[in-house]
Amino acid sequence: MSQHVEVGIGAGPTRRRSLGFVAVCLGNFVIMLDTNIVNLAAPHIQQSLGGSFSGLLWVVNGYTLAVAALILCGGAIGDRLGNDRAYRFGVLGFAVTSLLCGLAPGLELLIGFRLLQGVAAALLLPALLGLIPHLFADPGARSRAVAIWGSTGAAALAAGPLISGLFIDTLGWRAIFVVNVPICVGIYLLARRTITDIPRGPRRPIDGWGQVLAIAALGALAFALMEGPSYGWTSPLILAAGALVVLAVPAFVVVQARSAHPLVPPQLFSDRRFTVAAVNGLVFQFVFFGTLFLLAIYLQTVHRTSALVAGLQLLPITIATALAPPLLTSRLMIERGLSVPVYLAALVGVPGFLLMVLCDATSPYWVLGAAMALQGLWSGLALPPTASLAVVSPPPGLTGTGSGVFNASRQLGGVLGVAVLGGIMSSADSVVTGMHIGMVICAVGVGVIALLVRYATVPASAG
Repeated sequence: MSQHVEVGIGAGPTRRRSLGFVAVCLGNFVIMLDTNIVNLAAPHIQQSLGGSFSGLLWVVNGYTLAVAALILCGGAIGDRLGNDRAYRFGVLGFAVTSLLCGLAPGLELLIGFRLLQGVAAALLLPALLGLIPHLFADPGARSRAVAIWGSTGAAALAAGPLISGLFIDTLGWRAIFVVNVPICVGIYLLARRTITDIPRGPRRPIDGWGQVLAIAALGALAFALMEGPSYGWTSPLILAAGALVVLAVPAFVVVQARSAHPLVPPQLFSDRRFTVAAVNGLVFQFVFFGTLFLLAIYLQTVHRTSALVAGLQLLPITIATALAPPLLTSRLMIERGLSVPVYLAALVGVPGFLLMVLCDATSPYWVLGAAMALQGLWSGLALPPTASLAVVSPPPGLTGTGSGVFNASRQLGGVLGVAVLGGIMSSADSVVTGMHIGMVICAVGVGVIALLVRYATVPASAG
């Protein structure tokens, strides 16, 4: 006799709930996979479509930039439509835009399609986490589901370079986009059968002016950072972009303070723990995604490896990132609080990044592998406590919004990491020199995260 459980979608068989959760986890896997699967493809895209180094930065960053700018609005739209509908629309949109990316005949169109792919992800990502409470009414089961959901993102980060390298070397770079299409269609059909009748949330007004200003500020900042090396930092176009950032950022702050339904409620930052979480989330993604981009270019252009070999060589950093949280970080958080794992992360992370400064075209792989393993251990130790700060610190009634703001800050950090470190690499005398400068900056970022956690003075009981 089948066992029935009470879930948000109504009483139904355990099998249906489990399959619905599989659809949620698969959606998260696909979204996270596309944040780093393009890194190894960058040289191949340039060889195929031409274009400048800054154009490659837009291909990598366009997706993340759109997610960062629109994820908060995506959450509000999900409340209006119902998370099940938002999820299905987002999956179909992701499938269509992935196909367009795979068929793009030129670099400019590929950049545009990557931006549209990010728009679909910005609708899909908030709906994913919002569906879990409807699938699991029991708090214990819900907590386990959130942990499993989060691990799918870590698995995507670990698998991204290997999957990307395999497809690039066997089927070409376009395959890394086209493969999303059948996967997303399958996810859509599974979700349509297993996740239905989710009640719509309150029709929260969308902060239109705040959204426009956020897009203007983020877009102008990304343009200035990625195009500065090619146009020249004092060119009128870059100066105009910088001026737009200077005007849009304070205007956004004013609008948020006066809006009845702001994208970023100012009261979130009344607790300095949340402020630290948001800043550290940004710095973490800056270091993590900036490092993956630098290493992908360095391995393929300096060590002359194939995409598949480069993906295999990146496994120390991605596997350590995936395995450290369940095997080490969670226990430290429970037994020692949130700050201890971050301090330990700094102790292994700073040497890991500085070790790369000693590497050049003749360095043996065991040195590179050791450095990347330390970097991966750093990320696996530092991210969970930072995310926990974002969860425990928002005031009552703003936990969901706080999660959205935290994720937006992380996406922005990823954009800045690739833009800034990629720009440094393109402006340096050589790829090796650019990589060295970038790794020193990353080591400083690791120290900043540890210092800010100390400033937050979180008691051990908060873990």
